[in-house]
Amino acid sequence: MKYLFNSIFILSMPFFVVLSSCNSKQINGYFGQEFENENVISVDEAEKMAENGLTDNEVKVKGTIRSVCKGEGCWVTFTTSSGKTVYINTLNKAYSLPLEVEGKNAIAFGSILTIEQQKEEALADGYEEDELDWIDNFSITAKGIFVE
Repeated sequence: MKYLFNSIFILSMPFFVVLSSCNSKQINGYFGQEFENENVISVDEAEKMAENGLTDNEVKVKGTIRSVCKGEGCWVTFTTSSGKTVYINTLNKAYSLPLEVEGKNAIAFGSILTIEQQKEEALADGYEEDELDWIDNFSITAKGIFVE
């Protein structure tokens, strides 16, 4: 009987290991497109680029994740040194981030959108002009995000 119990226990171990690993979430590493972590700029440098209309090139912006979309994980926010919120939206909601990334340092790779560009997109999506007061800072549409 003891032999039977030990055999069942030993044979069932791989099954329990697989089950326990299925519930683990990735909270570090790449989400979306992978990229080289070189030529990274600060959130404040990205803000200056947006203010000067320098939005043609892709950027890699480093910041601390202050909040995460609680519904789909489709956006996170960084904060500038002056306290302004910067939305980092996932490109076409092609990937999502877990809620557990809040408070972690991250690098977002994508394109800067100025306030004016965001308002144009919102109007094209059917928003009314008087509904756009919430757009008060640049944002980034991220192809990928690296969470440290």
